Amino acid sequence: MASAMSMSSCQGSSLPLPLRRRSTSGSSDVGEGQGTFGSSVVSLSASAMGSGVLALPRVFASCGVRWGLVFLVVFSVWVDISLRWAVACGRYSGRRGFYENAKFFLGPEVARAVHCSQILLLFGGIVTVFVTAASLLACCAQEILASLCTGDLSDSLQPFCQAVHPANCMPRERVLLLIALLVFPWACQKSLAALTGISMLSFCCLLYFFLVLLFRLGGALLSSAEGPWSFFRCHASPAPEIEAFWQGPPVLLMSLLCHTPILQLDAELRADSKQHIGRVVHTVILGTALPLYILVGLGGFWLHGMAVSSNILEDFHQDVLMAVARMTLGFMSVAKLASAVVTLREALIGSLHQPQLRRWLRSSPGRALNAAVVLSLTALAASAMGSLSSVLSLTGSTVGVLFSLCLPAALHAALLRDLAAKRRGCQEESLLEPLLPGSSSATPSHSPVIASRTVTGSGAVAGAMALPSSRRDWLWQWAACSAVFAGGLSIGSLGLVSWLNAL
Repeated sequence: MASAMSMSSCQGSSLPLPLRRRSTSGSSDVGEGQGTFGSSVVSLSASAMGSGVLALPRVFASCGVRWGLVFLVVFSVWVDISLRWAVACGRYSGRRGFYENAKFFLGPEVARAVHCSQILLLFGGIVTVFVTAASLLACCAQEILASLCTGDLSDSLQPFCQAVHPANCMPRERVLLLIALLVFPWACQKSLAALTGISMLSFCCLLYFFLVLLFRLGGALLSSAEGPWSFFRCHASPAPEIEAFWQGPPVLLMSLLCHTPILQLDAELRADSKQHIGRVVHTVILGTALPLYILVGLGGFWLHGMAVSSNILEDFHQDVLMAVARMTLGFMSVAKLASAVVTLREALIGSLHQPQLRRWLRSSPGRALNAAVVLSLTALAASAMGSLSSVLSLTGSTVGVLFSLCLPAALHAALLRDLAAKRRGCQEESLLEPLLPGSSSATPSHSPVIASRTVTGSGAVAGAMALPSSRRDWLWQWAACSAVFAGGLSIGSLGLVSWLNAL
């Protein structure tokens, strides 16, 4: 009887392979069934595209246009694949967090290392956003007034300018306190789906910056004395800066990193939207982030050449549109803080073993306490650090590479190993079936064990990743895992060595 039941699980199941029973450990019912395709695209876009986009022109100046484009395209493809790998592993295991999935696939020791890396990455990301928002907002009023009072409108605004210009920059500590107080109510939300509105605001602020930069680039092309193509030829092939060449790729990777909320977003998708998670990732990474990042990187570099700064907004002087962009990007950074705090909260709660404590931390008082502690600690850390440019480079070369590329590749390789073992087990059972007592002679000896048509795009991982259905598919997916893992380690090692040499 047991053998017959085992055979039915191999031959009669509609799943691609006999997947493990989905576990509810490490998950919750928070936000389940609320997310849609549109809300997931907005939330993931707000997580992927942040203030790191301001450093892209500097990367193109350091690496050169050709290598900058190569790195950006390759990293976009790798991030797109690694995000879908992470979702496929999460659906296969039934776990929501990276810690739980690492424990399920790779063991408890690796899971603890992954959990520490995720906490450091999230904490450092929140500190980075705090510093970015404070630097952009502290003097944005001064920049806007300077642009208005020294431009073409200065005569008509003379009484106003005499009264308020020049304005002083707000103290850094005060800006950080105001940001924490503003973000606190949003950081207490129950789920990421509840933050769709503020994520939309964040995305709109970034879109405004893209449009202004495109407008300035178009104006520069039209005003070129020798025509637009001469403008491109003058900036097309700079010599890469050897000293800073390998510090550029980790910055590009960090600008695309949005892995921390992907499992939470997938868990919150409605049942009818689960199959579209692959489209969500494609839309955000390849359809939105990649072309916009190419626009910013090439546009900023073509406007300012090799002298472009690490923050392109610092290269626009007395420009009211860019001054407003500085303000909007500052508010965008503030809007991203809420999603980052919610993601960090879920990562911390997911690693707890006490169900009662997990339930309390997901209640209203628990969420408020968590938000207050996280915002206080990160604001204090941001006030103690002047600049995080070198820390961001180090983070991208170490934790960023490991978490965004190496970990998803290792998880997916473990998933393939598990599926291969189950497939071999089913094949062995099919060979032994005629020898088992009570086996039906009516069952044809050539009945398929695992039909190829039931493998690809079906089962628990449908919409995220097509499972291998042929020998070529198996070899391709194993090669992809190896390439992403080895490539991430190589880029991280070279970036770390370059960062150490620059000290």
